[in-house]
Amino acid sequence: MKVFRVVTERDGETTKEPGTISTEIVKSEYLYAAETIERVWKETEFLRDSIGHEIIAISEVAPAITVLMSA
Repeated sequence: MKVFRVVTERDGETTKEPGTISTEIVKSEYLYAAETIERVWKETEFLRDSIGHEIIAISEVAPAITVLMSA
């Protein structure tokens, strides 16, 4: 298995002041253990379909991990 990081952004709180409007950007990270990046893409469909969320990156964090089962 490999470890993948999915980074998303969404709009946060908007502040209005005379002559200025600013919106906070909220960044979130999700970690997945999967064999392929295609599997991660499929599992993140809920993020792609979510209004306001935008996937910024999907990257491989670790090329291999060993999952240990409890004895």
